[in-house]
Amino acid sequence: MRLKERLELVGACVVVPLALELMSAARVLDRIARVRDARGPRVPPHTLAGRVDRTLDRLPGLWHRTCLRRAAVLAVLLRRHGHRAQVVIGVRRDETGELQAHAWLRCDGQEPYLEPEDTAGFVPLRPAAHGST
Repeated sequence: MRLKERLELVGACVVVPLALELMSAARVLDRIARVRDARGPRVPPHTLAGRVDRTLDRLPGLWHRTCLRRAAVLAVLLRRHGHRAQVVIGVRRDETGELQAHAWLRCDGQEPYLEPEDTAGFVPLRPAAHGST
């Protein structure tokens, strides 16, 4: 892995989870949607996903991998590599009626994208209108 790719990966794995802690998820996801293509060498999406998973699995505390952190970091990196990635958050009730939430990617017309977990039964939430709190 080139130094530039490594810095981009580590930077996204540090900054995005921190942003999710300091700002609302809606605000962070809105900013992710504005990330532009870096126009550099392309790293295959499956390679990016593996690198993100390994990096977040090694990081402590608020940086450790959750579905939302993984999806958000991967969305940033995929967008930097020319893909139309966005984070989807869905909810469902389990067999006891408890509400569950999960985040995954929609990318280049595929959903779920690079998703290691089952998303069956999760109903995607509609994005909030701009300017709402």
